[in-house]
Amino acid sequence: MRITCPNCSSGYDVPDDAIGPAGRKVRCRACGSSWMQAGMDAGASASAVSSVAPKPEAASASVAAPATVDAAPSEPAAHVPFEPVAPPRRRRGGIKGPLVALGLVFLVLLLGGAIALITFGPNQVATGLGLSDRRVPLGIAITKQPDWRMIAGGSELFAVSGRIWNPTQTEQPVPDIRAELKDAAGKTVYAWTITRPQARLGAGKSIDFDAAAVDVPRSSSKIAVSFAGTGGN
Repeated sequence: MRITCPNCSSGYDVPDDAIGPAGRKVRCRACGSSWMQAGMDAGASASAVSSVAPKPEAASASVAAPATVDAAPSEPAAHVPFEPVAPPRRRRGGIKGPLVALGLVFLVLLLGGAIALITFGPNQVATGLGLSDRRVPLGIAITKQPDWRMIAGGSELFAVSGRIWNPTQTEQPVPDIRAELKDAAGKTVYAWTITRPQARLGAGKSIDFDAAAVDVPRSSSKIAVSFAGTGGN
């Protein structure tokens, strides 16, 4: 089978089965062009062979010497006249995007943490994350006997007074106060939160607080105060 490059017209002689009935994509060695070469089907191949084969002649008395024909191709036949075209390679660029996004997220978190430390301080940040020691280095106590009073409308007011002090050598934040009324068995029958009298307390300083609640249970016989969120002091 002979194939010809459609670009530079270079010709090549190749075996019939090298192309196949379905055809094959080939590349010209001379100019590098690629094209889809149609194959030769089995019927066409057999027909071509039969048309080339010489017909037997009638036997004659004298037998002529066999003739030999040297069929020289117009161009030297190449053993490998074409090269299959390799499929395009996939680009491996899919990993770069997620890595860049992950790096940006990490950078934002790092900057946010630094800003929080500068703005609120390490203790407050740790408290917000639930990582700090929940003990408060402040003291708190009731300083007066709780008082029951009747107010307008027939409601009963329960008043309590106490003091907070800072025994440390540094200024400390002051949490809100939790007040609990307990019965004789020590069971909590009523509880409420008292707003802190100020946000921070200097070293060695103290501050008083007063609070009241309405219609608390009369079954209470004892009051306990602690800092909110610490579970006791």
